[in-house]
Amino acid sequence: MQQLNPSSSIKLRVFDNSYLTALEQYVLPIEQAIYTTLPINAMKQCELVKGAIPIIIVNEDELVGFFVLDHNQSANLYTNNKDAVIFKSFSIDQRHQRLKYAKSSLRLLTSLTKKLLPTKNEILLTVHHTNIPAISLYKKCGFVDKEIRYAGEYGEELVLHKEV
Repeated sequence: MQQLNPSSSIKLRVFDNSYLTALEQYVLPIEQAIYTTLPINAMKQCELVKGAIPIIIVNEDELVGFFVLDHNQSANLYTNNKDAVIFKSFSIDQRHQRLKYAKSSLRLLTSLTKKLLPTKNEILLTVHHTNIPAISLYKKCGFVDKEIRYAGEYGEELVLHKEV
């Protein structure tokens, strides 16, 4: 049974193997595939990259979303700030979309980053220029467009910034 305000019980946690089955069953619409990485694939990349922290978004212990905080310097193509962390592979499972989980998790992002990576002072992300709903959401949650662009695999990406 859905809660009246399900987004109020959102928590961000470092991934642990007790959520592996849920991650393998994660559903992402095909039309969102150019905008993000399927969580199970992002997890495999995290296992290969030092400094990539897989984060799960849970609502009452049910996995509803996923992202990666990458503080490996080689991942940071967007700034000279060595104290920046890259927020990537963000998604909400299709079965849980439109319940404000994305906004709730983004509002918790700064405190999580401060807790896990206390020396970091900036969060960066890239978003495809055609992904207008995501751009709007990120800006509502405190990310700023400093007019930096990046040539991504599927076209122009905006680089958005948020101070920690």
